[in-house]
Amino acid sequence: MEIKFKVRLSQFVCLLGSVLLLLEAARQISIGLTLTALLLAVGGTMLLVVSLAHELFTLRWFRTLVMLSVALIMSALVLLAPQQHLMWLWGFAVLLLYPRPRWLAPACALIGLVTTWLALAQLGSDWLSLGIGITATLMALGAIGGRRQQQVWMQLERRGRRDSSRAIWSQYQLMRDLPREIARADREDIHIELILLAPVNTGRLANRRLMNTLDSAALPHETRYQLDDGALAVLLVTRGERMASLRRRQLIEHLAMPIRARVQPLNDSDPNALDLKRLSAHLSDEPQPITLLPPLPRKPADASSDETSTGDAPTDHGRDILKPASAADKVAVAPSRGNDH
Repeated sequence: MEIKFKVRLSQFVCLLGSVLLLLEAARQISIGLTLTALLLAVGGTMLLVVSLAHELFTLRWFRTLVMLSVALIMSALVLLAPQQHLMWLWGFAVLLLYPRPRWLAPACALIGLVTTWLALAQLGSDWLSLGIGITATLMALGAIGGRRQQQVWMQLERRGRRDSSRAIWSQYQLMRDLPREIARADREDIHIELILLAPVNTGRLANRRLMNTLDSAALPHETRYQLDDGALAVLLVTRGERMASLRRRQLIEHLAMPIRARVQPLNDSDPNALDLKRLSAHLSDEPQPITLLPPLPRKPADASSDETSTGDAPTDHGRDILKPASAADKVAVAPSRGNDH
């Protein structure tokens, strides 16, 4: 799979902005405006960090901290030197375009309006009314555009990688990949299954450790996913069931931590019948380390042809029955002695 997001242009823009702010800070120092130079230097440094470590901006807390800091820096610049930095008022509308927590939008709007009031109050009521009207209009347009961007951002997060530093994809991408991968496996007569993984000891640290070890343990062609509820999944494609069992054992040994796994066979099955929410529910509470799930219902076309050839013979496909793990899978529970990484 190819990377879903193109961040080079965004990084270049942030880098260019940081250079311009740092140059302006140097110019402010040369004319004796030390405080405004310090504020510009702080803003330029923040943009430099964002450009060099762009993946940090995907973290909600970091994005919130940066946006709130930028709003306060712009307000301070306008109030300290309104003759030089009054143009920064349009920046409050730009901040509202970015994805943000709900409370941050009214906070930025309030900071922008108060800053406009204090900066233009000395120019008279006419200029004050005009400035407040223009700033409020720009921020309203920014808020409207921000709501649209928020929806697009949420869709991109669902479609793309869960973590920009790891090759772990979203549940949306999994549901898009399944029909193609199942059809290819059936056409080439190879085995395909979906392994759902969750740590026994639930918590953020355990989930992060499992994500790190899984990303290093899986082979390049074994695509990893993170479901909407946080569980991890691996799409395993091998030449046969025996090889899949061996590879499953190697994978779990490499994780070297207590986990619970459910294995869903996918050959000749209907991907629309896969209920990921049900399959991943209470995964950490499974009594067996590895649970083999029954096959999914077959594809509609194949099912109709089977009914015409065999009549109304009952089948076990799709029954909600959990099968115990094989002996080979039970051996995989013990942590690896020689492959601990």
